[in-house]
Amino acid sequence: MQPSDDDDDVANLMGKFGAKADRYREIEVARAFTETPAPPPAAPQPPAPTPLEPASPQPVQADAVAPEKTASPSLRTLLHDLARQRQAQTTQPAQPNLATQVPGRIVAVVSTRGGVGRSTLASLLAILLNSAERQAMVLELDPQNAQYHHLGAHPPAQGICQASLEQQSWRDLVQIGYANTRFLAFGENDPQQLHSLERQLEDDPHWLAHHLNELALGEHDTLIIDTPAGSTLYQEQALHMADLVVAVVRPDAASHAALERLITTIKPHLGGERPASCWFVINGVDNAHALSVDIAQILENQLKAQWLGTVSWDDAIAEALAYECNPFEQSAESRGCQDILAIADKLHDLLESQHP
Repeated sequence: MQPSDDDDDVANLMGKFGAKADRYREIEVARAFTETPAPPPAAPQPPAPTPLEPASPQPVQADAVAPEKTASPSLRTLLHDLARQRQAQTTQPAQPNLATQVPGRIVAVVSTRGGVGRSTLASLLAILLNSAERQAMVLELDPQNAQYHHLGAHPPAQGICQASLEQQSWRDLVQIGYANTRFLAFGENDPQQLHSLERQLEDDPHWLAHHLNELALGEHDTLIIDTPAGSTLYQEQALHMADLVVAVVRPDAASHAALERLITTIKPHLGGERPASCWFVINGVDNAHALSVDIAQILENQLKAQWLGTVSWDDAIAEALAYECNPFEQSAESRGCQDILAIADKLHDLLESQHP
């Protein structure tokens, strides 16, 4: 075999490095023909045992069974069934509407926060609306138990809180205040009693209606309910029973900010079992301060047709109550008393128009 040109080139190249071309060929041949023999096939190994786990019960698949064909009831049968259903509906006694069964005119006085004069206004309106022919009564649903201060009565030994927990009637708890105005005090209470009483209100949406029926109010009597500030179970029950809602606000930034929330709280109760109307009183306007006057004007503009009246700040009312006197006997000509008198006249007309 003659050496090729490629072999000469390799020999010349190897000579430059002092190496022999035949050595290169041996290495090349060794590389070309030396291969690692393939390993013999491995003997089959038995599979490793897998740990046993408790088998979860598989739902038993029921054999598919073709549904049996049932005979459809005849038209005659369906007509008889429909007739029986209608007869049952007509013979079933209608559930009484407890809210509408309570006689008298019910006014709920509400507010979003304390310190706006809500309790004072409730008691003074009751004094002005009370007469021999058409009596007025104040029901205190506020656990603060302070209404007796506004009506000149002694602290009650027992109020509606304890009586309700003991399943007693409210009729024996009525007290007499200024101008022979009757009132029911909430009474002394502790946290445990309040918790138990609130459970009663939660369990019975007609809790208040049941107790008011016991009072045997006259058709033309007026019950004014003083509710605690904010959205509470007491307020909710009072709004459910009210013919008219009086919302009390102050001419300040806090009352203005909370006005929409107050309206939202009242609105769902205006079309209930005992539909009510809602009116607003702006209480405590300080005519010596421009900001108080301006905010009162803004509130009047916002409330528009629902504005019942505005009461000026009057120290004479606070002094009369501090000395345990009826403000309308002590200082009837004061500006605050005159404002409340005007509101009471409007309230009387509204109640007469709703319940002539």
